[in-house]
Amino acid sequence: MIHPRISIFGLGYVGSVTAASLAERGCSVIGCDVSPGKVDQINAGKAPIGEPGLDELLQAQWTAGRIRATPEVDEAVRESDISVVCVGTPSAPSGALDLRYVETVSAQLGAAIRRKGTPHSVVYRSTMLPGSTRRLAAAHLGEGENPPAVYFLPEFLRQGSALADFRNPSLSVIGVLAPGQSVAPVAAMLDEATEIVAVESAELLKYSCNAFHAMKVVFANEIGRIGKELGIDSSEVMGALCRDTRLNISPYYLKPGTPFGGSCLPKDVAALVHHSRKLGVSVPMLDSLMESNRRHLEAVLERIEGRGRKGVLLLGLAFKEGTDDLRGSAMLELAAQLMLRGYEVKIFDPAVSPANLIGANRVFADARLPDLASLMIEDPTSLLADGEPRTIVVSKECIALEELGPLLRDYPGHHLIDVNGWRALKGVTASYEGVCW
Repeated sequence: MIHPRISIFGLGYVGSVTAASLAERGCSVIGCDVSPGKVDQINAGKAPIGEPGLDELLQAQWTAGRIRATPEVDEAVRESDISVVCVGTPSAPSGALDLRYVETVSAQLGAAIRRKGTPHSVVYRSTMLPGSTRRLAAAHLGEGENPPAVYFLPEFLRQGSALADFRNPSLSVIGVLAPGQSVAPVAAMLDEATEIVAVESAELLKYSCNAFHAMKVVFANEIGRIGKELGIDSSEVMGALCRDTRLNISPYYLKPGTPFGGSCLPKDVAALVHHSRKLGVSVPMLDSLMESNRRHLEAVLERIEGRGRKGVLLLGLAFKEGTDDLRGSAMLELAAQLMLRGYEVKIFDPAVSPANLIGANRVFADARLPDLASLMIEDPTSLLADGEPRTIVVSKECIALEELGPLLRDYPGHHLIDVNGWRALKGVTASYEGVCW
């Protein structure tokens, strides 16, 4: 296979993983981002975001000369055959999808491609509502003698396992603007099992997957709260339900515990519901997801308040284990709510360094918890040993059981609330409860 030259616009989670993974396939990759920090980190062979294995992969590809970055759009387009758009699509206050960054990049790409004057392809990976790719192509990319071939290639990357998901995708489709449109120009980005569908189908598939994942999390947590009140271990119920692989499909998200969060599910559910209202389509279950998710966080707050202690230690802060992504993190929101209610909050998560947060990740953290750096601790040992009984909320296994267990035994009086199903903790302290079991 001839390896094309590829430019990646937007070097956040999706862009960084896509860039490093395509370089691993042998492509020559040039990243482009408005953030000087991200450009500098790529050009130093470092990952601009925290993702297991990404730093090592990016360093290897940088050393091999297959990846670099620039802030200049014209340079990125001129030195590539394919441009991949991976910029963010955040939520507006109303829940509508904010496409300002995609609009800006599309206009810049269209102008740069016309100046380049040779065949080019554009692949959108930014999550967008159905019809967006077609509209952007018509508005910004359809002019000139050689308009680019345009595609939509949704990403199904899970933070914490994004590299493995890229290398071995569980689902792969590419959307085309017209039946019979060739995907040969972007073949290097596809997998053997990639299905060719209409561009609107590919756009809706991304939202359908995320809405389905969000639905499963909320469903499990609602059953979990009912079971809690009845004295039933809801994880046993979910375990039995998930054994029906013929009808219930997948057990992946059916785990009572942490509210859903992250950079995708909240904004994509909000955008899909908002869009449905505009279409006049009633979707009461989807419309209830965000409220039910908020209510589940309130249930965790009520558990903490029920202990009557002002000292709270959160074990785990990032949205997903092994990453530093705080966007939409339920534990970050929990910390903010506890602070507003006068609690003394400390946080331990070795994967999160406030000083190293950049881009949208830093903006989100600063908006929700400006004093984050002062709340983080490097070692929970001295805090748990100071004699003050605390409520410990565990969302991630970010400390070894061999280390945490003796602390809980040697310094009794702490109450542990497990929101992630770390069942081994039940054996090391009598003061243990699960949020749904």
